[in-house]
Amino acid sequence: MVGKRNAFRVPDGYFDNFTAQMMQQLPERPVAAMKELKPRAKSIWLRPIFYAAASVCAIVISATIWFAMPSEQSTTTQVQAQKVLQQDEADTYIDEAADYMMLDNHDIYAYLSEN
Repeated sequence: MVGKRNAFRVPDGYFDNFTAQMMQQLPERPVAAMKELKPRAKSIWLRPIFYAAASVCAIVISATIWFAMPSEQSTTTQVQAQKVLQQDEADTYIDEAADYMMLDNHDIYAYLSEN
């Protein structure tokens, strides 16, 4: 609106024969072509088959994800086993070093108490 009046106006008599003019501009279609455009009905008996197929796919995907995930117990056990192996390796290294230097427990205690 500009001020108090509307700036947009419809010409007088514009909608009087609007429908007739629009129908003249549309292309003609034969009745046979109209029947071809009619949507086909979906058969109802296929729905249960689609539902069953979707259910099977969901079960397969769920099972794949379930078995692909590592369980917490196995990972905990693996971590503990890895720590034990590292500790055993450290103990073996210390024992070999002590044997190489010809140290017994008394010498090791004496050395540790001095520092």
